[in-house]
Amino acid sequence: MRYAILLAGIGGQGVLFAHNVLAECALAQGFNVTGAETHGMSQRGGSVVSHLKIGDTAAPLIRQGTADFVIAFDAAEAYRALPYLKRSGTLIVNVSPENFPDAQIQPQLDAWAIAVHACDADTIARNLDRASAANVALLGFATTCENFPFTAVALRAAIARIAHPRFTAFNEKAFTEGINACQDSHSAARRASTVTLP
Repeated sequence: MRYAILLAGIGGQGVLFAHNVLAECALAQGFNVTGAETHGMSQRGGSVVSHLKIGDTAAPLIRQGTADFVIAFDAAEAYRALPYLKRSGTLIVNVSPENFPDAQIQPQLDAWAIAVHACDADTIARNLDRASAANVALLGFATTCENFPFTAVALRAAIARIAHPRFTAFNEKAFTEGINACQDSHSAARRASTVTLP
């Protein structure tokens, strides 16, 4: 297995925690992991970009046009990170699906054959009364995306290993709701495509 995953967000969204979860999951399965944080520290409100390479790689940084996945915890950061995606790559973004992508960007996404998967993880977290759980919800959602390198079972276990035990219940709920968000979006798509004849 060889993957390049770029995580992008703003300080306070738990980008580095998500990076650590994915790295832990890969290590537990016996894969080599390299990575680096290139922007911001974790200053609240500032951009944070984290590079994660899984498998046999030399350099820790992901070059533009080579990422298999971009996981964006903020819509604006998703747009900024787009140049890192390879053709036919996958963008997973924390935003309400009806608000993304911008119509001006869609032609470029189509030209590059970029698969876009949007999940309103912030709303999921707020409904659980824990805004900081949006990152975990987005990771749960990511496991439902085609070709994502980790299963929900493996990622749940990694979260449980590195998160503080007092957050276990919140994380489990957020992760499950992230998975359910994909199922809900599929159901909505099926309903939209159903034509009721007179």
